[in-house]
Amino acid sequence: MQRRSFISRLTLATALAWFPSVKALAHTPYRLWDVFRKSNMQIMTSHADYTGDDIGDAWVAVLRENLPLSRAMVSRTHDIPRIASLLKTDQVKNAVLSYQHARLMFTGEPPFEEFAPLQLEILVDNGKYLLVTRPNLPLHHGYLVTTALMEAADKLQLINPGKGRFGMAVHAGAQAYYRGEKLEPPPAEK
Repeated sequence: MQRRSFISRLTLATALAWFPSVKALAHTPYRLWDVFRKSNMQIMTSHADYTGDDIGDAWVAVLRENLPLSRAMVSRTHDIPRIASLLKTDQVKNAVLSYQHARLMFTGEPPFEEFAPLQLEILVDNGKYLLVTRPNLPLHHGYLVTTALMEAADKLQLINPGKGRFGMAVHAGAQAYYRGEKLEPPPAEK
């Protein structure tokens, strides 16, 4: 009887000692996530939208060729509301969205009502899909991404989004490109 009690207490003590270390190990990748997302430009797409996923692949291929230091890559979610969640929490800055999804996300209509208001701005437009970004994307970054993609505008069938779509504004860096302005890079940090 004492042996059974001793084994039970030993098992409980081992489990309690192991739990904090397992919890600490479980959170280790999240510390690296911030470093990863700051060193690689992620373009979000979704497995739920095959056309948008293919467009994202094509746009990222052009970015990798014309803007190699961006280390652009496609990151995929299982559904479109997950993209809204990542954009809302500022874990990602860019996403490829169909006109319908961009409009619903921006206006907070179902299935995106829990993410409203979700401020999005347009970088490029192909007539059916948008590359959207958060308003806090640095001005020069928006300019560089738009410039790199528009260099292949014919191949990618990109059009000037004009003043925007569905109430969404065009990002200030993209506007500078569409107006024909040249933006100098910001001064290097010392």
